[in-house]
Amino acid sequence: MAAESRGKQGRLLLVDSSIYIDLLRAGRSPGDEFRPALETGTLLTCGIIRLEVLRGIIDVRIRAWMEGLFDEMSVCPLDEGLWRDAARLAWGLDRRGMVLPVPDLTIASCALRAQAVVVSRDPHFRMIPDLSVIESMPGG
Repeated sequence: MAAESRGKQGRLLLVDSSIYIDLLRAGRSPGDEFRPALETGTLLTCGIIRLEVLRGIIDVRIRAWMEGLFDEMSVCPLDEGLWRDAARLAWGLDRRGMVLPVPDLTIASCALRAQAVVVSRDPHFRMIPDLSVIESMPGG
């Protein structure tokens, strides 16, 4: 699992799609912004994040570059166990009146599995018990 790559470098960081999208819209390079975490092996992603980011990129060159960036990261597998975890999380939150989008539940389940910190300004993530959330990259 991706958490194994963490080693002594620090806690894994799972950057939400919105952070990548905001950087790209501002003309900033996610690769430059996240290079320290990439170099220490502490940057994690998952298929939902890859899909959400890549689907909106119009420029073929930028899309190819972003695919390469995602390929450098550790990946949280979206296996059957993860979907079970996400379903349990959704059920519990729904019963408390907090109905969150499926992508957010999936990202949160990946982060919980890997004991990663979610980097996001999306308030949905703050509703999830035991999930560590920060609004920007450490040192950024």
